[in-house]
Amino acid sequence: MDYQLGQRGRASIDFLIDLRLVSNKLEPPAEQFAADSGFKFPDAPETFQNDFDSLHKEALAVLNESSDFRVLSLCRDWMLDQHGQIAMDAFEEIREQLVPQLGALASGSVSLALDESLSLPGYWDGYEFHRSSGGWDGHDYMGFVHGELIHFHMVGRSLAGVLHAQRVAAAQAAPVEAPGTILEMGCASGQFTQALTEVYPDASITALDLSPRQLEQTMRRGNEQGFDWTLLQANAEDTGLDPERFDLVCSYAMFHELPVQAATAVLHEKFRLLKPGGVMLMADVKSYSAHRGAQLWNADYWNQVKGGDPFWREYATTDFAALAADAGFTDVSWGGHGEHAYPFILTGRKPS
Repeated sequence: MDYQLGQRGRASIDFLIDLRLVSNKLEPPAEQFAADSGFKFPDAPETFQNDFDSLHKEALAVLNESSDFRVLSLCRDWMLDQHGQIAMDAFEEIREQLVPQLGALASGSVSLALDESLSLPGYWDGYEFHRSSGGWDGHDYMGFVHGELIHFHMVGRSLAGVLHAQRVAAAQAAPVEAPGTILEMGCASGQFTQALTEVYPDASITALDLSPRQLEQTMRRGNEQGFDWTLLQANAEDTGLDPERFDLVCSYAMFHELPVQAATAVLHEKFRLLKPGGVMLMADVKSYSAHRGAQLWNADYWNQVKGGDPFWREYATTDFAALAADAGFTDVSWGGHGEHAYPFILTGRKPS
């Protein structure tokens, strides 16, 4: 799309990004303060029996004495509280410019089927994941607000553009050469859907999500680039799709937003939907098993405690290799990908 942010929206987003980058520099001196005070961050979750509440109480008793940590906390709380509203305000500033373009992209090669009768799971309905104001459907164009203004302008720029490369690498990690049919679960606004198309250009791709606003943005993304996607509003735990239909069933950054009971159901549904010999792939955030020291504490505190991700810890302490094997998958692999062990990737095969 050809659009320009308004002056206020651009300045607000730039300020948020700069604040994030500058405040990140306060982490090392805060951690050094803790070390100088005699506090030792844990080497692994098992060293404190996964008692995160006690760990945080002990750590904060020391860290709150550090001015660097207090400023860091103030900055991150403000960013988490404000980033969604900043993005929505930036949209409203140029709504008249955007809406006709977004409307034009509602037609094209992508099909979208919404299900107004769909019963939304209680853990998801109305929850503001990532403390994003209004949740995934909190704005009439929340797909664009989140997928473009938050994901691309805020998160993508602050991470130096690595996000798409990580998605492409995850798609390439599937142990399958040329899948004819692919199902993506939890497609949100279509970033991984696009990566799948780039890696497997000849595949027929179906993608589903619970959020109609996010699916609308995926539709616009696909139509803009001439992709031929089939999009469905459906629950990944029970899609209602015919069994043994796909060569590859996958997801990206969805499982850390699920309680383990739902995650288990999704793995069983992936197994049901795969053809014999088909492959499952799940790519997501790091397991706590890959963190050490302050890294482990930071991962839990800033995501589970502060970040608006209520199931982050539940995900990060679960053995997904065992869950996949219990679901019937063979050749199961579960581990970090790439130089920084990110994303964590689970793969498995349905027996022929």
